[in-house]
Amino acid sequence: MSKKNLRDILILLGIIVACAIAARTLKGHETLDEYAKKNAASSSSASEASSTSNDSSNSAKEASSQEEASADAASSASTEPAYAPHSKDAVIYAEGFNYEPIYDEIYERIKDVSYPEGCEIKLDDLRYCRVLYVDFEGETQNGELICSKAIADDVMEIFYELYRNGYQIESMRLIDDFGGDDNAAMEANNTSCFNYRNIGKSKKLSNHSRGLAIDINPLYNPQVKYKNGQKTISPASGAEYADRSASFPYKIDSEDLAYKLFKEHGFTWGGNWNSSKDYQHFEKTIFK
Repeated sequence: MSKKNLRDILILLGIIVACAIAARTLKGHETLDEYAKKNAASSSSASEASSTSNDSSNSAKEASSQEEASADAASSASTEPAYAPHSKDAVIYAEGFNYEPIYDEIYERIKDVSYPEGCEIKLDDLRYCRVLYVDFEGETQNGELICSKAIADDVMEIFYELYRNGYQIESMRLIDDFGGDDNAAMEANNTSCFNYRNIGKSKKLSNHSRGLAIDINPLYNPQVKYKNGQKTISPASGAEYADRSASFPYKIDSEDLAYKLFKEHGFTWGGNWNSSKDYQHFEKTIFK
């Protein structure tokens, strides 16, 4: 070998050694094996961290899913229709239309109000009714009435047809929400049925006391009485609707759907009375 070739080989070896030293310095004095082992460990840690992260993410998703399910269940429970019956003895006519015996919660509402101490009507002769109706805004509402069990089926059929035809009623709450005050209920244009009371100032029980009479939109269909030349209108705020020759909304006359339905079911209308005109009033005579 010539001196020139030997010199070239030595220079090449020097360059290789210098590169190796530089590489170790830059990598923190790690050998390739050490580097490989370290990166393998790092990759394993990253994989474990990723797995932990995925597990946490999955747990969070499961928790979120459970929370959403709970929220849906709570929402479903909170939107249970107010008209759902409470008793196994309930009679369901259609969705939103049912009646049942007076249960404890309802009795507590009417006790000493529409159902006073000494009431001659047995609770078992009354029925708590739930019906749907269309209010003056065109919205569907849950209505409630207490009536005699003798007309409960009539009430279901009549109010179902009124609702189906979009007949508008402003309010339908138990008169107990008005303290049992018939005048206050009429002023509020509340449709109602049972209220144990006398007829006006007489000692004779009204058919409302037996749950056999129903008043519909009383503000627009007031009672007009004449006595000793004096005219009395109840409610007083319904005076402008006492003229039945006038045309106005919610007026009950012989062409009105409520009139037709009540008549079909054997009720009489107070608007046909002679001694007074009670345009809001429908009642049924039950022979025992």
